[in-house]
Amino acid sequence: MFLSLFISLPMIVCGVITAQLALALRHKTDRPRCWLFAWGLATTLLYTGHYIFFSHMNRLIPWSDTVYGMCNLAVYPLYLIYISELADTKPLSFNRWTIAALLCPSIICGGVFGVIYAMMSPEQTEAFLQIYLNEGTKEGLSDWAMTLAVAHDICKVIFSLEVVLVMVVGVRKVRDYHRKIDLLYADTEERSLHWVNIILVILVITSVLSLVVNRIGRQWFEDSLWMALPSFTFSSVIFAIGWIGLRRRPVAREIIRQNDMAEEDDIIEQNLAGKAVVDEAENLIEQIPELVFETQGVTEAPTGHINKGLPLMERLASLMEEQQLYLRHDLKLDEVAQMLGTNRTYLINALNEATGMSFKEYVNRFRIAFAKKLMEEHPEYSKNQIASLCGYTTPSSFYRNWKRYQ
Repeated sequence: MFLSLFISLPMIVCGVITAQLALALRHKTDRPRCWLFAWGLATTLLYTGHYIFFSHMNRLIPWSDTVYGMCNLAVYPLYLIYISELADTKPLSFNRWTIAALLCPSIICGGVFGVIYAMMSPEQTEAFLQIYLNEGTKEGLSDWAMTLAVAHDICKVIFSLEVVLVMVVGVRKVRDYHRKIDLLYADTEERSLHWVNIILVILVITSVLSLVVNRIGRQWFEDSLWMALPSFTFSSVIFAIGWIGLRRRPVAREIIRQNDMAEEDDIIEQNLAGKAVVDEAENLIEQIPELVFETQGVTEAPTGHINKGLPLMERLASLMEEQQLYLRHDLKLDEVAQMLGTNRTYLINALNEATGMSFKEYVNRFRIAFAKKLMEEHPEYSKNQIASLCGYTTPSSFYRNWKRYQ
């Protein structure tokens, strides 16, 4: 009973997660979830092949092994496309040739396996199942059975290369994504993709485990409680990917929309750049508040007024210091750029040139300085109260930034 549960557990978990993704897509089209659904479907078929093999359904193995071979080479490329949907402003799925290149090995593998199985005699099929799939050796195989065994070995090499490719490219995409959101948001905790790197590492470990199992021969795991180890490992990883995927919001889509807005702002700025008369008129308009203050004997603008005649960084510092803008929860760079009468491209460049900081670091240094002041003036406040007063949405975010910027 327990052995049957171990054999079927990954397939059941995959099926449930994939069904939930399908239900979620009925209500709202979401590109990342569409690709995660494709990954879930391929993984479900993959572990269905596992179930058929370990349940000794030999009549179905020619079909299941064909589907297994195809899905085995599809799951990692599909997961990479999913990561790209989460992390890239221009995902891999936007290029059909890239998708074709990533999924081509999977399609070829399935086709080759299907053709060879069709060419094999029942005796050759039985020999292949017993000698290669069960015992993990090629000794005694001949003709089409040997050809299929070689094809399996080639697919294992391709699978290993895919694991390395997805690991390297996936980690790089996540790193670049975090650089982008650090430039655009003061609070990045809920937008973080650090969990992707953790799951990638676990996936690599499980893939190595799978290759080891195939190498030593699956017969060592048949009718053995050792089956529980890979079963629970694979099931846990699949559940984690599906659970998080159902709850993640596509932040890259926000960045795409903001990029479009930034491009429009750049076009407007370029159109205005050559209009000297308009520029001169705008400068005069900007000076009116300061002239009014001078005639009334006031040397400084009142709190809350932003002098657009000042350099951009001085205006930003004024917003932060006088209006304590950093205390706003989930502060975005685009909001600040709009208040300053500029676009985010100019603001990012100004921040980088003047301070060498990202927007996230710039805002959080103000918050931590304010937190220190609160601790001195109000020792009775708890850390959670201080975190909220300083603009943090969660205490954990405050503690993390406290360690980093104090």
